[in-house]
Amino acid sequence: MSGLRGRLKRLERDTEGEKTVIECPTCGMVFTLYGDPAADYLVYLWRQDYGGENHDPPVDPAVVKRAAHEHDPSLMVDKSDGSPWLGEISRGTRRSLIEDAEDLSEP
Repeated sequence: MSGLRGRLKRLERDTEGEKTVIECPTCGMVFTLYGDPAADYLVYLWRQDYGGENHDPPVDPAVVKRAAHEHDPSLMVDKSDGSPWLGEISRGTRRSLIEDAEDLSEP
């Protein structure tokens, strides 16, 4: 019986998926995320600014909770190594890419 239990635990662990734990450096709040949280967050931001019809599956509630955090989510760090969870290039870019960008569309 214990062999079966061990195999089930290994199977559960192997199929759990990527787990990322990020922390807000300002207040210390911790978020545990699964899958590809950086891509999910960028998709969420894109959906917020897209005015067209959307047929994609609903957004993961953990992504919405992280995006609604009072401090800039792009400044959060991966708790395992202290690196920026979105990568160095997007550090501190909360909405600045859209709000501060020059309008380059033709008149």
